[in-house]
Amino acid sequence: MKLDCFLLFVILILNKQLVHSFIPASIINFLIGKVDNITQNSFGKISETLTHEEIVRRGLAKSITKFFYDQKNGSERINLNKISNDYYDYRNIYFDYYNKTICEPKVKEIMDVELGPNVALVDIDPTTKDMPYAHFDAETFNQSNNRVINFTNAVYNYLSIKNYEKARELTAQILHTIQDFYSHSNWLEMGNTNQINKLIGTSNFSTIPVVDASVNQTCESNCTLVEVPCNNYTQLMVDFLKALNLTKILDCPIKMYRCAGNLVTLDKLVSGFYTGQRLEDGTSVPKPKNMLKCSHGGLIDVDSWLVFPKGGINKDSGYYIFSPRADLHLQSANLAISHTEYYFDQIRKWIGDKEFDNFLELTYTDAELAKISNNVTCTKSIGSTIIKFKSPVLIFNCFILYFLI
Repeated sequence: MKLDCFLLFVILILNKQLVHSFIPASIINFLIGKVDNITQNSFGKISETLTHEEIVRRGLAKSITKFFYDQKNGSERINLNKISNDYYDYRNIYFDYYNKTICEPKVKEIMDVELGPNVALVDIDPTTKDMPYAHFDAETFNQSNNRVINFTNAVYNYLSIKNYEKARELTAQILHTIQDFYSHSNWLEMGNTNQINKLIGTSNFSTIPVVDASVNQTCESNCTLVEVPCNNYTQLMVDFLKALNLTKILDCPIKMYRCAGNLVTLDKLVSGFYTGQRLEDGTSVPKPKNMLKCSHGGLIDVDSWLVFPKGGINKDSGYYIFSPRADLHLQSANLAISHTEYYFDQIRKWIGDKEFDNFLELTYTDAELAKISNNVTCTKSIGSTIIKFKSPVLIFNCFILYFLI
């Protein structure tokens, strides 16, 4: 078996218990890419999907770009016009500032080893993956905001005692909650297309009107149900997701909801209910059956198919099969990137540039730079091989092996 195929199986085994796994999205991308354009459009891929890790990566890049711009000679070396494109690759920031190729900046390792895994952990950890407070779900806005306040206070406490590793861990985990606000709520539909909610993480958040149990209806059943016939490739996708226990309702023909105008409430914050969520004490938080509340939606959210109103409001991905508002995914992701940038900027403002540098290990001393060769060619890590499977044929063959062994 080829190494790439072996690595794919390792990922499959490790991800069997994930509720929101990013590897399936990559593989589905390849499978859908083999069908005709009409089927692709019907299937629901409307845009690329930005994961929590990628959102943190981009938000952090924008924040540290400004950090280097503000350092000695930074305004002469750093081009702020690159802040939303070239500088997403951290190496380009360092090349422009130090005029030296640094293949693995220390902050990149922090991103890959600490921030990335911890922002994803919230969807994996049994204590948080089904807890609405960790995701701004089930109309728990004030409770979710209190979580942001408590985590942020803890981050600052750890920074004050120079426990940077713990501060980074909690920063990543609470950024997940903040990012979910934009993809799980109706903030975007309320007209906030280019504005982040800076009241998140403050006591003033309570001044924002939010729905609660007294509001009988927040959504209506006017979503469009789309059915797509399966071919060999999409059948593999169906079998794959079932094998991972990610869904009990997916079958051929593939069905999904597209929801454009299902929100009834646009003057108060609304979020959807998600199947299987529970509070910390184990209390179940089901979607009310005697009210017309919004669902999170998507093929993994069983209640969104069984309890009216059907459909949902999440913008977590660029696929309608996972996100009934996939058409708004990139807009909500860009707001999440901006808020991630803002969060790091606030940390920098609170602790100052020197400690911000220590927190993220940003700068290099002359002695460190002298040890880095000027004639270096950067190569991809094994990690990028695991995530980015290049060949649809490889995926197909791996699937065949997966279901035969």
